[in-house]
Amino acid sequence: MRIINVIESFNNVIQSVESFGVFEEQLVDDVVKEAEEFFEKKVIEHGGSETEIDMYIDEGGYYGMDHSVAIVWSDI
Repeated sequence: MRIINVIESFNNVIQSVESFGVFEEQLVDDVVKEAEEFFEKKVIEHGGSETEIDMYIDEGGYYGMDHSVAIVWSDI
């Protein structure tokens, strides 16, 4: 199974991890959409630009002065 993790940090200390599991490959697009929407919400909460969300996703995260939000794939 593959997992998309959205990891929030403050001053390089992990504050939360939200995980989105891909249980069936045919549902991967739905899971990716849900994870990216959650990621976007968190990035905007922490001062990221709404118009640069695609860039943050491509780079694997948003890295502000104190806060960061990463989006990372993992496998179990």
